[in-house]
Amino acid sequence: MPSPAVCASAQDLIAALHFVDPARLAQARVEATARPLAYALGSGEADEVALFAGLKPLLRQVLPAAELPAARARFGRLGLALGETSHRVSGPSTGGTVLFVGRDERRVREAIACEASADHDLELGRLLGYPRCCVEAYLELPPPRHNVDAFHRAFAASRQFAPRLNCLDLSIFHFISWLPCSFDCATSKAWADAVAHHLTARHGQFLGGARGASPPPCPPGCRHERFVAEVDLALGAHRLLAFEDVQVSITGPLEDGVLEVGRAWPSARDRHPQAPLNEQAREASARLAALVARARGVFVRDGALFADGVPIFQARDARLFPFGARPQEASRAG
Repeated sequence: MPSPAVCASAQDLIAALHFVDPARLAQARVEATARPLAYALGSGEADEVALFAGLKPLLRQVLPAAELPAARARFGRLGLALGETSHRVSGPSTGGTVLFVGRDERRVREAIACEASADHDLELGRLLGYPRCCVEAYLELPPPRHNVDAFHRAFAASRQFAPRLNCLDLSIFHFISWLPCSFDCATSKAWADAVAHHLTARHGQFLGGARGASPPPCPPGCRHERFVAEVDLALGAHRLLAFEDVQVSITGPLEDGVLEVGRAWPSARDRHPQAPLNEQAREASARLAALVARARGVFVRDGALFADGVPIFQARDARLFPFGARPQEASRAG
């Protein structure tokens, strides 16, 4: 059996998948930029939904100076307490002002004081309402911590894979704002389901109602209800992760750890319309989707992707997350 190509980047993967079917590749390239989901919210806006619903005590956002006035005005109109501070660590991904928003002014002040502490993760997680089990699991990872490492740790701790805990691509709407300790974490799942319920039944009316008023339920079939249904479908597909920015969504049954491919598409298809994807990641995602779409069955073993029993490539981060599995299937996924 041939050895799989070892890939350390999207560019490596493009080279390894030079042989994919041109017609399927053309279709996958279109899907990688299609963005058909009618987004009613930003990809990470579930945090705000939870705050408005009373599920979450505090919201933390890092915003550039140009976006602060609009955020202050928007949250102020809803009668929420606001507080600002500097980010403790200055860098490309942490630049901007930290804005805390909550219903309790005292908690906002505590969060501002906590932000300045060098060892603030556990306490800040408590103030933000994150499950302690998830915060502790994240902190067990040795620094520098990467999202993919947290995903792998959660995979190892999971017996089942709840689709609403699928946060593998943060540019796709996700119901939780933390990295779960497992993909069947009961606390995280209850939170995600509560956010989805509020978003479906009351969120639109809440935003349009008077401050302090108790909003009536949204009418059936409202745009937020349709949005939740579309997101559930996107998150409920199996997810093949090659790199954090190269992922493929797949439908089909699992049998003895092998995924029988029904349909495959670049996961970037389901991203927010304004979410960018660099050219190499987009091309690698399209090529990987084209390869998988042509296969009868795929599985991942020790970081190597096998298609119809043939090893195709190997990557440190490669893994198949069975979010589309029935309970008896997920327990057998490798």
